[in-house]
Amino acid sequence: MRHCIANGFFSTMCAPPNTSMAEKKQFLRVVCEEAAGRILVGANLFPLGVAESIELLTYGKSVGLTHAFAGLPRNYTVQQNEDVVGFFRSIAEATDLPLIVYGVAAPNTNHLHPSGFPVEAYEQIADLPNVVGMKLTQPIDIALAGELAARFADRLLIGPASLAQIPVLHQAVGVQWTGQWVVESLQAPEQPYLVDFMQALARNDYGAAMRLYWLMAPAYRQVHEVQEPYLLAGSHPWVHINYYHWLTGGNGGPPRQSAGVHDAVLTPTDRQSIRAGYTTLGIIVRENEEEFVVGRANFEKGFRIGDLASTALYQA
Repeated sequence: MRHCIANGFFSTMCAPPNTSMAEKKQFLRVVCEEAAGRILVGANLFPLGVAESIELLTYGKSVGLTHAFAGLPRNYTVQQNEDVVGFFRSIAEATDLPLIVYGVAAPNTNHLHPSGFPVEAYEQIADLPNVVGMKLTQPIDIALAGELAARFADRLLIGPASLAQIPVLHQAVGVQWTGQWVVESLQAPEQPYLVDFMQALARNDYGAAMRLYWLMAPAYRQVHEVQEPYLLAGSHPWVHINYYHWLTGGNGGPPRQSAGVHDAVLTPTDRQSIRAGYTTLGIIVRENEEEFVVGRANFEKGFRIGDLASTALYQA
């Protein structure tokens, strides 16, 4: 949280993977207490079902949650557009917190639209009073991104997670935000390139924005290559994301291992590639890898790799 504030971000999303509901609640409480009104705090509801989403939203609001991110689970049974609408309506009508919905195609909605994204269902979802934004997934087809922006920008704040799509869509519909991806991969608190890029677009200073874009583009290509295969499979390379955070001042530490088959493993080659991206940006990063593996807070308390039961997601 302190790292997000130092980076100049206006909001953050709590996304603790492979955790129980009790742990998710504890995580939200700690983050909201630390935020103390200095930054907006969102909860990641994806891929929770309706009942779990409502439970987390209800608790989150009691501790200071400001909004949430919701997406249709890939294992949710969908026969028609109304099933998708019903999923989001059930969540939206159970809270007055603002919701951001996930613009991503999925196997369970392939039959509703050639793109795999249930476009017609979102015509109704976008009209729900507290649905305020749409995140466009990083590997989204550019034509689908354009269609979603054209259809929904009059009702929703469109947030592309693809750096290359931000200036294009900004010219078309105006883009006020990007987030819920590893934005720390392109900046550090002392060199807030991505924040400066978004502020330049907000001023309609397209020249300044594009100079920053071309500075960040080589590093972003590396980020895209790391994330895309996991995103397309419905997962995220969480350990890599934590590594990006740590290199520029965050806590670090690999996430809890899941029982699934899509857990990413951070290899020496991956780490070298990630570090090279920061080199292209002129950003100096942290060096002590053991500090990452146990997390900065634990490292300062004296914990070391030998104290961990497993380092399965970190390949030495």
